[in-house]
Amino acid sequence: MTGCDTAEPAPTGEALRADAEQTYMDYREFVNGVQSVLSTGPWIVGQLGDYGMQPGSCDDGNGYQFNLGRRLEMDLADREQHADAIEQYLTDAGLTPSRRTLGDAPDSLVQIAVADERGFELLLIEFGKNGNALVSAATTCRPGNAHELSDMLFGDEVFLGGYLPTDVESPTDPLFFGITPGDPQFVRETPSP
Repeated sequence: MTGCDTAEPAPTGEALRADAEQTYMDYREFVNGVQSVLSTGPWIVGQLGDYGMQPGSCDDGNGYQFNLGRRLEMDLADREQHADAIEQYLTDAGLTPSRRTLGDAPDSLVQIAVADERGFELLLIEFGKNGNALVSAATTCRPGNAHELSDMLFGDEVFLGGYLPTDVESPTDPLFFGITPGDPQFVRETPSP
């Protein structure tokens, strides 16, 4: 489902940036709340493309959306209790989560998903057999050009390592939108090989 099917012209310039910032902040604040149910400590980002601020193209290039992924290493013994807590949080927020278990214990995967609600195309929380909790989120498609938006957010910076967290981030860390070219904030003292 896309949010781009409209007779209105797609926003450009500052209107596009303002819409994107509101969309970004809304989805990140909600996802951070979901993460905080499980832990307010560091979550693994994993790779730059999973951070969640880079706009992706959707609706045949007529729209943009944000996507993120986070992983938390947890105790497998608490998996059902954590899944119950996430399901309750989503329900209390007025959403209609669906829950399913794939496979047989002890190798099963527990999934809780919300689709096409509250500005999400999909919000998926998975609890794996290894104890990891995975959170994936994709916003609905918003009208506007992803490339124009990316240029506004990141300027001429192509490699965003150092500008966006690539290793860990806590759901209680301050949110920001866009970068200041030439002023990377997340440079590690010892670069990874």
